[in-house]
Amino acid sequence: MAPNHYRPWQRLALVWLLLGVAACSARPHDRVLVPQPGIPDWYPSATIVTATDRQRSAASPGYSSKRSPKLRFERFTVAMVAIRNERHGQRQSVTFAGSEKYLVKDRKGLSDIDALQHRKTVVYVHGYNYTFQESLFQISKVAIEGKLKETPVLFSWPSEGTITGYIADKDAALYARDDLTNLLIRLGKNGKKGGITLFGHSTGAWLVLEALRQLKLTNRDDVLGRIDQVVLAAPDIEIDLFGRQVRTIGRLAHPIILLNAKDDRALALSSRLAGSRPRIGAVDRQNATVKELAAEGMIEVIDLSRLPAPDQARHRRFVRLAQALSMPGERTDLLPQAGLRLTQPSP
Repeated sequence: MAPNHYRPWQRLALVWLLLGVAACSARPHDRVLVPQPGIPDWYPSATIVTATDRQRSAASPGYSSKRSPKLRFERFTVAMVAIRNERHGQRQSVTFAGSEKYLVKDRKGLSDIDALQHRKTVVYVHGYNYTFQESLFQISKVAIEGKLKETPVLFSWPSEGTITGYIADKDAALYARDDLTNLLIRLGKNGKKGGITLFGHSTGAWLVLEALRQLKLTNRDDVLGRIDQVVLAAPDIEIDLFGRQVRTIGRLAHPIILLNAKDDRALALSSRLAGSRPRIGAVDRQNATVKELAAEGMIEVIDLSRLPAPDQARHRRFVRLAQALSMPGERTDLLPQAGLRLTQPSP
């Protein structure tokens, strides 16, 4: 019988085996953040506004895992490498040459984000073991392939960006809680209901709920009223904690959507390291807590287990979200407000 507790070196070994594949196999250096000239205009691209409490690297164009006392804003235009196929007598079509190949076309520092107060936005909060550039390219992929109509906003908290940084990342997410809360307050100043979609992945899902909880506890229902939809992909949150977070936040404009998979290896490991306490992102609709919260209109679960995973840890299925939403039998009517273009399956 396997032991329930591990020494530090054993835990690191497990993390390496199961989570080491979660990030890109070839991790991009921060030099990729330098704008490149001559990128074809027909390459699919997206403009991303970034908000981060990482410190700028002193000797490179990127951001480090060091923590900054204030948010810094930038605007990036990111292109995805593609091949244009020309057929005689037909319209030109574009196919992607590689799902992990990106080029920065333009980059500009922003003193504030006041201009976003009158736009609909999708705020993406990445998970554990991400660098700034990886999270930027991740939301670019979702924005381009999902054809987002809203303005994508990346909130990049100071993750270590290393496999062995799991505990440090927990602390970094706690550090970033106030900054995400303040970002939502700034985005919600337009006085209109709706307009903000929150999308959190893994540890980022926990951070999203903590920011919402903080808004509730500080009587900022005005900001909560600006939030149209909350989507949590593979949330790395212990079930009892999740239930308490959701009940403290209360009912939002729409149920919180969970994109779950019971075969998520990263969440299985997280559960094991936490004394075999299940994570909410690895349970199905039959779980007692899920059934209770769903019956109260607080959450809705979409099972992505049938969707092929892009990584061996089976922890990043959300990158194929548009495909998942077109699967027969799923509640495809629940996510139009999440900023996704839904495609119907072929007859």
